[in-house]
Formats: sequence, structure tokens, C-alpha cells
Amino acid sequence: MIKTMIGSIVAKHMRKKLDNWTIKEEDITEVLKQIRIALLDADVNLLVVKDFIKDIRQKAVGRVINQGEQPEQVLLTIIKDELVEILGRENETIDLDKKTVKIMMVGLQGSGKTTTAAKLAYQFQNKFEKKSLLVALDIYRPAAIDQLETLAKDNKIDFFQKGTQEPSLTANEALKYAESNGNNVIIFDTAGRLQTNESLMTELKNIRNRVNPDEILLVVDAMSGQDIINVAKEFNEHLSLTGFVITKLDSDARAGAALSLTHLLNVPIKYTGVGERVGSLDTFYPDRMADRILGLGDILTLSEKATEVLDENKAKKSFARMLAGKMDLEDLMSQVQQLAKLGSMGSVMKMLPNAPKITDERISEAELKLKVWGFLLSSMTLKERRNPTLIKRDVNRRIRITKGAGRRPDELNKMLSEWEKAKKRMDDVAREIKKGKNPFGQFGMGGN
Repeated sequence: MIKTMIGSIVAKHMRKKLDNWTIKEEDITEVLKQIRIALLDADVNLLVVKDFIKDIRQKAVGRVINQGEQPEQVLLTIIKDELVEILGRENETIDLDKKTVKIMMVGLQGSGKTTTAAKLAYQFQNKFEKKSLLVALDIYRPAAIDQLETLAKDNKIDFFQKGTQEPSLTANEALKYAESNGNNVIIFDTAGRLQTNESLMTELKNIRNRVNPDEILLVVDAMSGQDIINVAKEFNEHLSLTGFVITKLDSDARAGAALSLTHLLNVPIKYTGVGERVGSLDTFYPDRMADRILGLGDILTLSEKATEVLDENKAKKSFARMLAGKMDLEDLMSQVQQLAKLGSMGSVMKMLPNAPKITDERISEAELKLKVWGFLLSSMTLKERRNPTLIKRDVNRRIRITKGAGRRPDELNKMLSEWEKAKKRMDDVAREIKKGKNPFGQFGMGGN
């Protein structure tokens, strides 16, 4: 998102010695210059950058540093406060207390609108015990209706469509269907275009007037450039948006333009999409996003995500087997599956405070390795995963496994080699624990 974390810029360029313990213009000149460069490089809107730098300067210059305070920490606090202000101050969610909640999804083609509609329905149904209904209104894009129907069927969500019938009529019929079917959340997946035009806006206004939605959410691709700001303005002028959903925020997108929208349009970001899985939709918290931009991580969101998607009993059982020296490939498969549920490795790394700097290439390599391992492990029988020596002894088993996974023999060999090294380390830990010793003393984490 922002290649150089703002926190590291402050640490590197903030003058450590202040005259009379007061922050002066010259103390922060280089800091603000580097922050400005980082934000513009991340595609943050120029007007937003100007306002941001001006507000930091006004609040920082003349600030007296009290005894026990560090100048860089004081400046970081000011910067975080201004970041939160730009991102929206408070997190705003959808009010689900109403008898029926109607949500209209809008956006350009390719923004992830249809997938996001399914993600919302899934979240409301599984997290808030609402009975969702997905309504297909995109009658132009090939297979759009089929895509939404597949997502609904795969995730046990109710679905409504009327083929290529005029969308506002279908929307109106969906309301009647929802009432008779007991659906209390209705999500309308409308059509998009490659760019905004009069016919699109007319169609969307007709749908809005028919269903009177409680929420009109614009889905925005994080990889969009500055043109998305004009697109968002046009949608807002015609429809009066109630919120944004930013998709693909776990990618290598700069995302600055999308994160500029709230400050420019006074419309809140409500959700962020961080993966293709239907469960990978996060509530947007301005203060948590500010921490990520500063390089302070986002442990709260990571913890919430882990609580939602990870199987606690399975994790405890696997950990207990490791400490007992009984780790096998079935445990490894469970760990790979659990990691996949958390989302992309890149998005997880961004949530860790003071995470080591790892290149996007290295992250991609690690993610690919986990996928390969998943394929190979799935191609094994349970007996083979429980007793890996069977694989080592039998070349025919190895051939069958690699062919079934569609992978190369050397990939299987590397996985088995890395697993054996990890098992040996865990076996050593288990032996130390059985002896009543601290197994981590050898790593400089305490004595016996």
C-alpha cells in the first residue's frame, strides 16, 4: 500500500535534539517532505496530501515536549490522529437491527462487486444470523447471473433472478419474494460498466426508486488510479452513496486513491476485501488502518479474523501432538488449511507490528509453496499422512502423489525434507519439556 511505512520515515528523519524542547519547523521539514513523497507514490490524492501535511505542521510546530516524552513519538501521535481524520474518524457499519435491510451494490465492471455482494450475504448470515437474499440484476455481463447463483448455492444463501427482465422490475419482485420467504437482508447486485454513462445511472436510479435501499455501497478496486475519484463523485451525485467497499486491499496495490475517497466525498469506507474467499471481508476501522500505514500492524483485526475462521479445538489438538513428539503430515495439512483461512500471507504480514521487511516476491514464493504443499498433501491417503515413512520407502506412492497433485517430484522431496527438519525441532522441544527443562533456553529465551 505505502512502500515506506510512515513510522520508519519519522524514526529516520525526525531531529532528535530540540532547542528548548519545542518542535520547530526545521525539525520536521525533512520528515514532512518524505511523508509527502511516500503518500504521492502510493497514489494518495494531491489535495488530500496537501491538507494532511498542512494539518500536521500546524499541530506539531510549537508543540512543547514534556519530560519523559520522545519527540518522534509525539509526532507519530499527531500523524496518526490526522490519518484517522482522513480515513473517517469512526468506523461505520450497516445497521442490522431493522426488520428488513436492503443493500444496493454499485460499481464499475471488474471492481469485485458480485463477489463482494456474496461476501456480505455470507457475513450477515454466518456472523449475525440473518437470512440473506442475493438478487441478480446484472443482465448485461456474460455469466454474471450464473456467477452470483453459484456463489449463493456454494454458501447456502438464498438467490433470486428473473433472467434478462428489466432490472427494476426484478428488484421489485425480489422484495415480494423476500417477504414471503422470510429474508431480512436483501442484497441487490446491479450491473456495472467499463465507465460511467447516462444509461447506467438511469438504470441504477430506477432500481433505487423501486426498492428504497437502506445502503448504497460503491465497490472500489484498490488498484484503481486517480480516475476512481471522479467515478465515485459521479455515483455519489446521482445516487447519494452511504459507503464504500475497497476490494483487493491485500494485493500489491498502492490504494492511495481509494483511501482518499472519504476525505474528498465525506462518505465512509465500511468494508475492505482482502482475498477471494467468501469469508475474506473485513469491517473497516480508520484507527487500525492508520496503524498499518504507520507500520504498527493491526493485531486486533488479525485476532478477530483468527477467532472467526480458525478451528480452536483442531489447533489445540495439533499443538499438543507437536509437543508430544507425534507430529505427522496430517498435522501439517491441518496447519496449511488453517493458514489459508486467514487470507493471503501479504495481508497477514501487514497486520503484524514491526514485521520484518519481506519483498513481495518472497511473499509470493511462500504463498505458492503453501499452495503446492496443500496440493501434495491432498493427494496423499490418510494412512500416508499418518505414516510418512510409507512415502519414503515406496517410489510408486511418490509417483502417484505427484501425478495426482499435478506437481513435480522435487517439490514433494523438498516438502518432506522441510517437514522432517521441523519435526526434529519439535521432537527436541518435546524431549526438553519431558525432562522439566525450558526448551527455549537454547534460543536465548531463558535458562533451564
